[in-house]
Amino acid sequence: MVMSMNKRKSPKSLISYTLGRRDCLRLATSSLLSAPAWAQDGTAPESALAQSLRQKNWSSEGIALLFPALADTGNAVPLETRIQAPQGLTLSKLEIILPENPNPIALELQWPVPPERFVFSTRLRLAASQSVWVVVTFSDASQRARSAATVITSTACLDGT
Repeated sequence: MVMSMNKRKSPKSLISYTLGRRDCLRLATSSLLSAPAWAQDGTAPESALAQSLRQKNWSSEGIALLFPALADTGNAVPLETRIQAPQGLTLSKLEIILPENPNPIALELQWPVPPERFVFSTRLRLAASQSVWVVVTFSDASQRARSAATVITSTACLDGT
């Protein structure tokens, strides 16, 4: 009696397969061919979101960021931001964007009573070395943004633990 090692008996509604050596090689080859190209200096390519944020011509006046340039781990990177609205305007919305994370919008705040200034501290979980973006929308729908880059030595979001 000859038994196939590639198929297991299962109910009609569920068909499962075990991967053979050729299947594993095919998957590994296809993942290598579809991987994004790395820069010549060895850095990872920038995401499309990071490129579009960088191309916008935002003013950063009134936004101050305290963010470390180097972090040992991406598990809890401290961020402090201080925002002052222009004369006669109030803050309508605050967004913290991490373009290289699997979920890039880390925080979105809207106030029932919009303040003229805001001070905020938190810790962020970063998937890779990247720039954090703070985008502020004011009561007249104008926007300003500031970014700060950090380099981390190990990832947090993609770890298996």
